[in-house]
Amino acid sequence: MFRFARAAAAGLAALTLSAFQAVPPQLPPRLAALADDVAAARAFDYMALKAEGADLKALSDAVYMRARVDSDSRRCFTEAERLLQAELAGAALAADAAGAAADRSAAEAAWGRWEAFGDSIMAGAPVAGPPFSHVAERVALAEAATDPRVRELLRRAARDQLIRRGWESGDVVWETPPTPGARSRFESRLAARMCETDGENTAWLKADVAANGWFQISAHGEDASRAAWLMVQHADRDRAFQRHVLSLLEPLVEAGETDPSNYAYLYDRVAVGANRPQRYGTQGQCGARNVWEPFALEAPERVDELRDDVDIGPLADYAAHMNRFCADFAS
Repeated sequence: MFRFARAAAAGLAALTLSAFQAVPPQLPPRLAALADDVAAARAFDYMALKAEGADLKALSDAVYMRARVDSDSRRCFTEAERLLQAELAGAALAADAAGAAADRSAAEAAWGRWEAFGDSIMAGAPVAGPPFSHVAERVALAEAATDPRVRELLRRAARDQLIRRGWESGDVVWETPPTPGARSRFESRLAARMCETDGENTAWLKADVAANGWFQISAHGEDASRAAWLMVQHADRDRAFQRHVLSLLEPLVEAGETDPSNYAYLYDRVAVGANRPQRYGTQGQCGARNVWEPFALEAPERVDELRDDVDIGPLADYAAHMNRFCADFAS
């Protein structure tokens, strides 16, 4: 099961809400106006802004902070905000206006190829190898499900995984190796699609669980139980729902009705979301190239013992596995 995701977009890779708790960055009025106007955001001359000496990365971060609702939740970008954030980040990476235009065109073509590829997988097309063979397997499981509720759950989880593997799409979307600016623009759209899908999945699952209860292994199967957990793990814009599901999972672990690792990963996700130390070391970030590091731990000296209790193996092995996702990290 895919228990991690690369950063949502190049401009957001190292950004967390807690980084701006003291003095959040602010957009100047002329850029704030663009965040409410798609056409204006598309037409604005970002390279001229760069020539004026503006810190485009800081301005991109300021757009990101607009989506913060409160300490417990975020909303998705509007299309105008997404364009503004993507163009600021892309212009910061471009050498000149011609380079920015070429990056924009390459990203648009890549997005078209990505959408066609994703539609084919969700329609049941076979895929020979990783990372998308996993998604195709999830689609096949959904189509084989006889319970309509489980079928819908599994299709939603398959789309969740499709989008998150978009950061590994490589030759699927790029005819030639992309520039950083082209990749940044593509990943901005991917992040927006991921936010939209996560929100739809959270709303659906929240209503379904309220009406029908949790997906237990004995009644719905391990695939359904894990798919539901996966969608909650990605419900970061609704921390209250994550906490509610965590309270549901704890007794189900004892009853054998959910995998203990599901509880562990969600426990850490909730803790980190609340700026508390985590217990199992499942959540972290890239600290250097090829080096993944866990966020703060409740009891570092006992972490492997705690991980063994939920059958997720030593932290050193997990970190070694995660290091490959930091191959292109730049501080």
